[in-house]
Amino acid sequence: MQVQLLSNGLEVVVDAQTFSEATLHKCFYWYTRDYQVTIQPGINHQTQVRLVAKEHVAVDVTALQHQVHNDLLDFRLRELIAEETRPIRELLVAKAFAHYAPPQPLTAPISDPVGFHPLAPAP
Repeated sequence: MQVQLLSNGLEVVVDAQTFSEATLHKCFYWYTRDYQVTIQPGINHQTQVRLVAKEHVAVDVTALQHQVHNDLLDFRLRELIAEETRPIRELLVAKAFAHYAPPQPLTAPISDPVGFHPLAPAP
């Protein structure tokens, strides 16, 4: 990860093979309240993320740099855990619905032992 400090924000270049596009969007969505976020694919499997502070935000670029680094690691770890546990989640869902039998369609006409037939014309 390469970081370039800007006067009112930060430019981060990350390896697109390490951080998926989904991970980057999930991570940097949380910055949109205070920053204008731009995510652009670059060359050589790199993605450029630019955070530019909105007018009402005072920027501490050093703290921002540390926060971005930690958040990227956090969201990457979440993605890894989701990938590793996907088979377990699929098994749990399959097991939860294994005994479910959908209702069978009616093959015989509707009848009543008392002689009432719901489709018969009224007398």
